[in-house]
Amino acid sequence: MSIHVNNLLLSERVLLLQGPMGDFFTNFSTWLNSHGIQCFKVNFNGGDQFDSRHIEYSFDYTGTYVDFSAWIDHLLITHKIDAVVCFGDCRKYHQTAKQVASKHKIKFFAFEEGYIRPNYITFEQDGVNFFSNFLTHFQATNTKVSRIRENTQVIKSSYSLKVMSVIIYYFFMLMFSWKYSHYKHHRQMGVWTELYYWIWAGIRRIKNACIEKTKFNCFISTYKKRYFVFALQVHNDFQIRTHSELKCMKKYIQLVIEDFAHHADPYHHLVLKHHPMDRGYRNYARLIHRLAKKHGVEERIHYFCDIHLPTLLKHGLGFVAVNSTTGIQALYHQIPVKVLGHALYNLPKLTNQRPLSKFWRNPGKVDQVYFKKFRENLIEYSQLNGSFYGNSPWMEQYSIKPSTINQPVQTTLEEQVNIGS
Repeated sequence: MSIHVNNLLLSERVLLLQGPMGDFFTNFSTWLNSHGIQCFKVNFNGGDQFDSRHIEYSFDYTGTYVDFSAWIDHLLITHKIDAVVCFGDCRKYHQTAKQVASKHKIKFFAFEEGYIRPNYITFEQDGVNFFSNFLTHFQATNTKVSRIRENTQVIKSSYSLKVMSVIIYYFFMLMFSWKYSHYKHHRQMGVWTELYYWIWAGIRRIKNACIEKTKFNCFISTYKKRYFVFALQVHNDFQIRTHSELKCMKKYIQLVIEDFAHHADPYHHLVLKHHPMDRGYRNYARLIHRLAKKHGVEERIHYFCDIHLPTLLKHGLGFVAVNSTTGIQALYHQIPVKVLGHALYNLPKLTNQRPLSKFWRNPGKVDQVYFKKFRENLIEYSQLNGSFYGNSPWMEQYSIKPSTINQPVQTTLEEQVNIGS
């Protein structure tokens, strides 16, 4: 259980920024209300507005990004906010809110996809991923015997619910684009473009379900313990845009294939695993084929998307990633890992610290005792048992205290902050 939840529950008034598409933040606000905490919500577009329709106190920000800092500053002070919560701490609106909150010594929390998957989501104070304070915490505690006792429920996360939530979100984002005309989406795409890519994602998922399974089973039976895995990541994810040197997935593909061709054992193969959430946005088949042909390794390079990741990991020799949290999953299966970007798990006792060119020939071994300690501390520090599109057992672990619920704030529409609108 993330240790940061207890700190959040010390708050009296919490401001929610953008959350995952769908009802998660509505359910989260209800849970906070049950603990006597008042919730306020900022909507940046029509999708946010629809998703927060059941949150009592919401504010529609329709101004420019330039004016947002002054607007959020006034909002925090006017409503005596003592904690801010968002999903994804690298979005520019969230970064600005974090800076303003810090100025007023207001706590800032962020949700993110689980570092440990499945069955977990991430929740931390101050920042997530490489902005996390976990390493400082771990260095201070990793010599101690772990106190954690995992009692994790298996979470059934609904892909269809996620797809439906995305479609509804972008529909209302489009419907109210006239109202939020200054809004710039963090994915740097228009609504119609997003919908187009999501449709393609569904088509490719069906296609892959028909084709890839047989091909993958044949591959495993032929090349078991003869291949390395390179995990591709969402092309415009902040993990690539913010927490890596090259800032471009195509450049990393080129780097890895070229390095593999020049330095790996000719007997070994390389599997490039496409990220399922990038399925509709990018298809690297032509690029991979061209690079493999250029470097004379066409028969040793393989490209998959919708395959069973644990099976792929278990039968591999090593795992390469820019900074994907899948690297933690690879370590769990005792597969050596090489990190190319900035990752909170890129520690000397966990991952291979030698150049990539040396990794192919000598990936090393995973220190399982150290990894177990790392994983348990990471869960205790930052992970919550639940899903953004499934049940949330972590919420049920805290008793409800209806007697402490605050009285509703009496506000009128005129009192709602409107700077920059």
